[in-house]
Amino acid sequence: MTYTYTYTYTRTSVLLDQVDVFYQAAGIGEDARKRVVDAVNERWLEQVGAYVEEGGERVLEGALEISWKAHSDHAELTISTDLPGWEGGAAPELVILAKRLREYADSKKLAVHFWVLFTEKIRNDPEIYPSRRKTVGVDGGPPPPWRKTPQERRIPLQDLPEAHAVLRDAR
Repeated sequence: MTYTYTYTYTRTSVLLDQVDVFYQAAGIGEDARKRVVDAVNERWLEQVGAYVEEGGERVLEGALEISWKAHSDHAELTISTDLPGWEGGAAPELVILAKRLREYADSKKLAVHFWVLFTEKIRNDPEIYPSRRKTVGVDGGPPPPWRKTPQERRIPLQDLPEAHAVLRDAR
């Protein structure tokens, strides 16, 4: 006898899982992941990214872009994560992207770093922005400059029109 299970989640829960699995597969530590996932849950962030730098220059990056407007347009819809290729609740496109970052970093004995982009409303509020940055743990400056202009590839996530994975490569 064979059993199959279908799990249905709210769209927000699925987005939170995508961020967590993406950062985990890229090698970002648990404390940082939790802070970023919490910030996405609060809708403070519109992008999360992970990158590899060599010689002080960014050479490879993966990002997850979230459109909160599109998310709100679909908020009443639930999603099933037993879609083909989805393992552990993660979109396969995002897992592959994170693994590529991690494999490249490991092959060069480099670390994977992360960044976030707050929503425009938060970025434009001089009182809230600094405290939210501190809460999320991104007190430092922006990521390092690119080695050269990166080639960019946008990848829609299956059944999540409000989210896109982005690969930027300047190797």
